[in-house]
Amino acid sequence: MESSAMMERARHQTILPFTRYLAGPADYTTMIFTDRRRDTTVAHQIATTVVFASPLLTIAANPQSILDSPAVDVIKSVPSHWDETRVLPGSEIGELAIYARRTGRTWFLAVMCGPEARTIAVPLSFLGPGAYRTTLVRDLSDGATVTVEEMTQRSSDTIALDLRPGGGFLGRFSQ
Repeated sequence: MESSAMMERARHQTILPFTRYLAGPADYTTMIFTDRRRDTTVAHQIATTVVFASPLLTIAANPQSILDSPAVDVIKSVPSHWDETRVLPGSEIGELAIYARRTGRTWFLAVMCGPEARTIAVPLSFLGPGAYRTTLVRDLSDGATVTVEEMTQRSSDTIALDLRPGGGFLGRFSQ
């Protein structure tokens, strides 16, 4: 979690995917749930585990806070390598990172919002044919907790996201 004094983490973390991570995996300690997350939400922090690819994913969160999270199963399922990565339309340096990453037959959709709130619709056209068991991790209104939803989605569907400043989202799509 570079520089504990950094106050504008949302902007910094939406710049990194397009600079330090441009050529591939890099080193960055991801995901923290305490006040040290600064102007980011818990869902934003969870999304960093997918956007910031690293063969050795280092996590800053206290292990007990991960185990206590409603998103623990999704967090534990994030792989250390990816077979495919797509940076989706709407991504903008310092404002919004929208990544779809696949490992095997499972896709992850990770969204990290910069310092301004956004309302976006993300088409799921990156998914292959058929139905996907879907788990969605979204911020609750306080930004310090998340909710987890289960549903079925297809490549013809779209996910609507109302992202608060520094907000985030993570979806897991499994066949």
